Amino acid sequence: MQVSLEVLNNVERRLNFVIPADLIEEAYKNQINRYSKNANIKGFRPGKVPASVIQQRFGEEARREAYGSVIQKALINALQENKLNPINTPQIETKSMLANQPFEFVASFEVLPTIEKVNFTLENIEKLNVEVTDEDIQNVIKQLRKQYTKWTKVDREAREADRVVIDYHMIVDGKPDLEHKIERFPVELGSKVMLPGFEEGLIGVKTNDEKTLNLTFPENFPVAERAGKPFDFVITIKEVYEADQPEMNENLIHQLGIASGKEEDLHKQIRQTLGLERDRLTREKQKEQVFNALLNQNEITVPPSMIAKEAKSIHDEIYQNQQHDHHNHSEKEMSSFNEVAKKRVALGLLISEYARVTNVMPDAERVTKRIQEIASIYEKPQEVISWLSTQEQKAGIEAQVLEDQIIEKLLESVPVIEKTISYAELKGISV
Repeated sequence: MQVSLEVLNNVERRLNFVIPADLIEEAYKNQINRYSKNANIKGFRPGKVPASVIQQRFGEEARREAYGSVIQKALINALQENKLNPINTPQIETKSMLANQPFEFVASFEVLPTIEKVNFTLENIEKLNVEVTDEDIQNVIKQLRKQYTKWTKVDREAREADRVVIDYHMIVDGKPDLEHKIERFPVELGSKVMLPGFEEGLIGVKTNDEKTLNLTFPENFPVAERAGKPFDFVITIKEVYEADQPEMNENLIHQLGIASGKEEDLHKQIRQTLGLERDRLTREKQKEQVFNALLNQNEITVPPSMIAKEAKSIHDEIYQNQQHDHHNHSEKEMSSFNEVAKKRVALGLLISEYARVTNVMPDAERVTKRIQEIASIYEKPQEVISWLSTQEQKAGIEAQVLEDQIIEKLLESVPVIEKTISYAELKGISV
């Protein structure tokens, strides 16, 4: 048997096989013998069926199986001899399958890239100092009260904080765009989610009113053909609703999962939750600085099969709670995730290699602490701890902890620049 290895690039390999004809025939005879021992053919006793009958009945199937067994054995031996570890299923291409002739086939597959050294330098690293204040807690309480707001239809002029339900369409270049008319669209006046002037223009309207707003799209509007251009909006008021926002009383606090019903316990829970979110976000922002440096300073060939697998994972994460067939991975849809997937895989490979070289392992105490921190915000933390301690879930926590440890090691000699910002700035929101 002849085997030759082709190194196509840093991650792609190809094994070329030439199998002598006698090995194929030997494998074929073995398959025929197996059929002879097990075949149950009317008119013959088990194990006494003539070879000619077996070949006539099972010959084609036996030959296919013979080729399959030869391919499997040859591939396993070649991978072991060449110390190759495929990361995807080898693709087999047969070149020649003629009787009494050598059998040729090719196995193509991917391996992990060779990383000679993980390069990393940073002039400094920015560390964010963020304090969770009473104002941050009150902002959360405002949002919680808003979530439990009941809306009552009213027959009066719309005021600030009311909700109006509208039909509207635009007038483009003097022509009504009825094809893209929006119906029964709810707008909360004062929410500042619509174009500047849109919500303000609806103050004072009543049910069944019609109003035309002459507005201009902002210069930085994401749709380029509309940015900075004037448009008219023709609006019909369908309904006006008044907000009945509940007080933060014992009943509502119970609904929010605080068993005691005390507002101080709610504040404590919110502060703890915001603290965990702050810690997560500050870690993520620091990671972003490190990850960008790693990607910029290390050229790495990422195996296409790993990119495809990660892209599917990202796709399913995004759509798992939406009305979308999240297992439908069309080529066009998946292409939009490839770049992010490539970066994720590249970072994972670099971190794994750095951990191997420096002998860094996930710290068991930190893993336990992380599990306890996550569980602490739930009503029944012990149940969450048990779930997160299962092998599958714990592996994800260990990967997070290892990532943190690697970042700390990389930053051991990097000067730190501290910057104090508010929680709102950290979240990228305006209060």
